[in-house]
Amino acid sequence: MRADVMGLWMLVVVSGIALPAVAAESNAGDQKSRYGVSLSRVYLAHQRLLAVRDACAQAFPGQAKAGEMAYGAWQRRHKALLTELDNRVTLMIHGSSKDEKDYMRNVGKYEGSVLEYRNGERDELLAQPRDGMEQGCADFRAYLIGSGSDFNREYAEELRVLRQRKLLK
Repeated sequence: MRADVMGLWMLVVVSGIALPAVAAESNAGDQKSRYGVSLSRVYLAHQRLLAVRDACAQAFPGQAKAGEMAYGAWQRRHKALLTELDNRVTLMIHGSSKDEKDYMRNVGKYEGSVLEYRNGERDELLAQPRDGMEQGCADFRAYLIGSGSDFNREYAEELRVLRQRKLLK
């Protein structure tokens, strides 16, 4: 839950979307808020996967190749979704920017925030006691190649909210 809240605020701040201040706010504002929350949840779930992958590779270098292979399999299965998320984030940032210069500045801020978040998650994992971490990394690799890691199913509600807003081609 911490990641969802942090991600929401990160996306809200960078994209300039205001959260509803009161329940009586317009439906359009509520839809923007739901869109931002949904995008943050799915996008940052992917960033958490990358953080765990990186932590496992750093803690157990001998298993890094197996981790990359498992992540690669997951990434291939989710290629269309990852592309869609990147496009949605780009459009959201672009829509909140005044001009191209502002857009580039906002992209830099957002990418920096996402990297800071991911590195923080990784460092938090690495700070945990090593007992069980090796098994946890093996379980993570199994999760990545298993059917339980299907983001389209796990985040079906968030994706439904996102896909109510058509992507421009």
